[in-house]
Amino acid sequence: MNSERHGTCYHELYKGQWNPENPEFWRDDSLYIHDDIFCEYPELQKAIKKVIPSYDSYSETVVIKQNWVEIGVQITNANQDTHDFFIEIDEWAKPVLSTYGMFTILGI
Repeated sequence: MNSERHGTCYHELYKGQWNPENPEFWRDDSLYIHDDIFCEYPELQKAIKKVIPSYDSYSETVVIKQNWVEIGVQITNANQDTHDFFIEIDEWAKPVLSTYGMFTILGI
């Protein structure tokens, strides 16, 4: 929950495509992943980078449904913790992708 966030060292998963001309940060309906937590899952980061080579954890990255599916395939051989973490994110991502067709990772 956004009100429980401490500091700014978070990766924000933003519903839809982020508009830098009308920037909105820290939306209540975004998903927030603290950088310390995200760094505990290097296999997921590696999968994101493989599927979306332009991914940069310090910038904006659009993730479309097909990308997300491919990221899920890439982590099939990852450890159980990475699978569990992906499933947690997927619970947020599935309805977002169904409604918006994409989400944007706003890097730290």
